[in-house]
Amino acid sequence: MSERTYRVAMLFAGDPRSRDAEARGDTAGRHREALRTVSLDVEAAVYAGEVADGVREQLLRGDGVLVWVDPVRKYGNRATLDPLLRDVASHGVFVSSHPDLILKMGTKEVLYRTRHMSWGTDTRLYTTLEQFRCELPQCLAEGKPRVLKQYRGNGGLWHRLLEAGSWGGV
Repeated sequence: MSERTYRVAMLFAGDPRSRDAEARGDTAGRHREALRTVSLDVEAAVYAGEVADGVREQLLRGDGVLVWVDPVRKYGNRATLDPLLRDVASHGVFVSSHPDLILKMGTKEVLYRTRHMSWGTDTRLYTTLEQFRCELPQCLAEGKPRVLKQYRGNGGLWHRLLEAGSWGGV
């Protein structure tokens, strides 16, 4: 009896016209080959808002989807992608990084919730723009360098404020 091969899509944002070039990328290729060693048939799924319906159909033909879409990159936010992923999951397709799980984790909020643990540091959380505008200048007045992080995403980009005088406000 042969082992079943599962179909998994590697979903990333991009220009759908460059799908073939992106699917052949070194990183995607290495991951695809590694996953094939454990009986996964992996294909690229390039997401962009204008091809969302086609991507949905592609994902529904598979058993799972590995989601590698940063919510704040040049291809837009996840306002249309997250509902699409929820829909696909409701049809029995495994969705890694399911949007509801990501929201529950509060991806950057975890840094705040664990600030008192051994790896933690002086971390502040601003849940409203009003709170941010009021409390951040006071925090910067302490003179310590600060790193501002968005709620989720940002592709590793960050902005460091080296001194209180470098803050221009929101």
